[in-house]
Parts: sequence; structure tokens; C-alpha cells
Amino acid sequence: MGEHSDATGAQSDATGEHSARVTKAVAAERPLVWEAFTSADALASWFWPPRFATTATMDAREGGAWSIRSAPTAMGASGTVVRAVEPERLELSWRWDGEAEETRVAVTLAQDALAEVDGGTADGAAGATTITVVHDGFASEEAAADHVEGWSDCLDRLAARLDSQRTV
Repeated sequence: MGEHSDATGAQSDATGEHSARVTKAVAAERPLVWEAFTSADALASWFWPPRFATTATMDAREGGAWSIRSAPTAMGASGTVVRAVEPERLELSWRWDGEAEETRVAVTLAQDALAEVDGGTADGAAGATTITVVHDGFASEEAAADHVEGWSDCLDRLAARLDSQRTV
């Protein structure tokens, strides 16, 4: 579809760590978006493309374990829930399978009074939420940029999934 994330970027800080930041407005209420991130079945349904046959686990309590995997691509990531403030913020440790580097993901959900969604506007009363994903702790700008692209694709799939639920 023609949807694109609203704001993206790779940044670095004074310590030399690099981060990926992606923001996307979706036409869905915050509790529904929270569920999309914290329910294993919901997460698996949008995180990667359908051909990846994604499976997920999620214990959305602080200290809980989570994972996302694709058997056909032999790709996966896992970690722990560092912080969970329903339905506002989810912080995760993140480690790709087979890699030593651990990074961090913070997902913030803001209910908007008025948000630009799909080229138009959505009234917050009707359920507009802005999702901001900050994935940090990367050793290189290239790794951060790759994750900007990945998270942008993920959030586009999430927006399409939420939109299809709304129109059913």
C-alpha cells in the first residue's frame, strides 16, 4: 500500500551509540495498539510479512520474556520486558538470534486529539494513536539505518492490519 511512516531517522549520541527512531500515526485507539504489541498472536500477525510464518511469545509484564521468530528465514530476536506502562510505553531488551549485541527498544503510544493518518486526519475521539519506536544501542550508523527501514515496514504492516480490523 502507499502508506509510509511519518518520521524516521538514524541518530548517534555522545557515547557513539546509534539509534533508530520511527513515528507513525494510526487510526486506532491506544488500547488496541497496545494489544498489537503485547499479545503474542497479534504481534506475530503483523511484525514480519506473512511469508515469514512468524511466531511470537510475549509476557508483557516487567521482567517477562518475549521472542519473535521466522522458521523459513531462520531469523529471530528475543529479550525481556524492561518496563510496561499500559497502554503508554513498552521497553524491551532486544537481541537478534546468533548475535552478542543487545540493544533496547522503547515503544511509546500517544492518543492524539487530531492526527494525520493516511494522508487525511483522524479525530482522537475516533481513535488516532501516534506510535514512536526508538531502537537504540547500535554500534554503527548502518545498523541503525537498517532498523529504521525495518521498523518503518513493521509499522506500515501494523497500520494496515489495524485498518482492516476497523473496516470489518
